[in-house]
Amino acid sequence: MATFDFDVVPDLCTERLRLRRIVASDLPAWAEIWNSPQVMRYLIDFETMPDDNEVWSIIEWADRIFRQKTGIRWAVTLKPSDRMIGSCGFHLYDPRNRNLEIGYELHHDFWRRGIMSEAVDAMLQFCFDRLAAHRVEANVTVGNEASAALLTALGFTLEGAWRERVLWRGAFHSLWLYSLLEPEYRARILRSSGSA
Repeated sequence: MATFDFDVVPDLCTERLRLRRIVASDLPAWAEIWNSPQVMRYLIDFETMPDDNEVWSIIEWADRIFRQKTGIRWAVTLKPSDRMIGSCGFHLYDPRNRNLEIGYELHHDFWRRGIMSEAVDAMLQFCFDRLAAHRVEANVTVGNEASAALLTALGFTLEGAWRERVLWRGAFHSLWLYSLLEPEYRARILRSSGSA
């Protein structure tokens, strides 16, 4: 049974990271993350590098999905700094069917350090423990091998592809559909703790 009522965006803390509510003062840092060709290569949310108005609309979207109790987007910060270096979160939360979709991005200066894996793992713990999720989904632009590897390492299964699902930059792009079920998540946690 879900134990979270969407009253306050909770902080999620790991050994290296603090995931916290995104606030207006994060706009410059979030814009810097998105205004990177490396980050934008597979990010189908924008046709071009987003300007401040577009970033502000995403901050408002993060507040809106929380108020509507359909999602949370966290700022990812590297302790002890409070500066946003990425974001992760869930949306399209369906409490009746106990499923949701996740997303994430990270400033390219912090790639290949296991930071996003650590952040997503903390988020998954929240989703399965506090929301009582049964199924977590992730859509990955075909070709984004780094994101696919992250999800595979966290126990997700590639179910298939949404063929030519998104019209982006003048061409149709396919998306890989990944999913993780609650029993699979629990089994991975047991294995990693050495209890199984």
